Amino acid sequence: MLIELLGESPARSYSADSAPVYSLDEGTLLNIFSFLSLKDLLRVCQVSRLWYRLSFDLLLWKNTDLRRFSNSLHDPTKFQALANSRLGEKINCIDLSGFVLTEDSLRVLAIQCKKLRVLKLRSVTFSQNCTKKSEKDVVLFPKHLECLDIRFSHGSPSVYRAIGKELRHVKWLGLCDAFFRTLLADESLETTIDGMKHLRKLDLSHCLMLKDCSLALFSRCRKLEVLSVRKCSFLTGDCIENFLQSCTKLKTLILDGISLDDDTVQRIAWRCASLKHLELGWCRLITQAGLKSALPQIAKIQSLEYLGLCAIGDEKGLDDDILLELGNSLSYWRSKKLKSLNVSRSRELTQDGVDEFRRSCSFVEILDTTDCPAIKQFAIQDQRKLSDFKKHQVFENGNTTNITVSESDNKAYRRRNGYISATQFARSKYILETPL
Repeated sequence: MLIELLGESPARSYSADSAPVYSLDEGTLLNIFSFLSLKDLLRVCQVSRLWYRLSFDLLLWKNTDLRRFSNSLHDPTKFQALANSRLGEKINCIDLSGFVLTEDSLRVLAIQCKKLRVLKLRSVTFSQNCTKKSEKDVVLFPKHLECLDIRFSHGSPSVYRAIGKELRHVKWLGLCDAFFRTLLADESLETTIDGMKHLRKLDLSHCLMLKDCSLALFSRCRKLEVLSVRKCSFLTGDCIENFLQSCTKLKTLILDGISLDDDTVQRIAWRCASLKHLELGWCRLITQAGLKSALPQIAKIQSLEYLGLCAIGDEKGLDDDILLELGNSLSYWRSKKLKSLNVSRSRELTQDGVDEFRRSCSFVEILDTTDCPAIKQFAIQDQRKLSDFKKHQVFENGNTTNITVSESDNKAYRRRNGYISATQFARSKYILETPL
């Protein structure tokens, strides 16, 4: 592999002493090693003593993904030995998702990794130490983190108390139910949130314990740009208007799957928002009456680029009349920055309504109508769209395949539901990535 990187032919044979790669200086070798995956990096360390020493240079371990080793490093002693020997002061980012971490393991990270800024602990089990601690011992957690992800994690409450004390510098944050359970029981959630002066992106997806009163506290984070409360089913959205008024820098708001109803969605002063991305999909309690009143107000958001209405109203909330009224409002208010509209899984939409919307709102580049039963196919209207479509890639079963369609095959081209497939839409440039 290294020979190929150097531009040499793999078929050409060299002796151990004459191979060009051995004439390279250490700086060049380090640069080459920086392009290797962690698996390959561990392989090259077995080639020679020089390569062993270089492959464990701390410059190569600034960003470390150890997820695949969660089983082999399950023993706290092994992980702590690795942290002491390899995860030194220069490490900047580490992913330990899926691990079982003891309080002692976190202590080692806090002490050894002084420059750690990005820590990913998704689906981690935090456990107490096997040996009995003295009452004077406290749980240590890395300080000065800018990005922390503990989504779907669980375990020892003492760890979450330690986490709550070290969030003063965090900019990107993903939280879990266990965090809220612990800090609410200690009545320290409000104090913790008040200390997050730099928070910009917040992901609370699937936090089933999250209530509106707790979410409202985060509106004090005035620098917030992204808020995701996806699938927080006990949220009603009563505090959303307060967020739009307090967090003037908020650009992305993801509300899909919460208990947002007609009264709440109509009451929100959408026209005052400066959102770029708004996701309302899978909100089952919003009916056609609520949409008919709210969408013309949402159309007044001049900065809006993406609007998600997937399966809204239990897949019955959106029909042709409401879609066309949205199009008329967009044209009337000249809100032509909207480039992507997701109306997939809408049972009441028809092909005629979608075609009429496309004619009136030609500035909407992507209209996702995937899994709309009454919409059978779409037409590629001109050669420019056909040319653009051919450049897209289809992602199926994790594999990437380029679409190749000749001009003569236009009529025979296998048509899909919607303008593009659901997976293509999810991977488009308008994807609403969660913060982490």
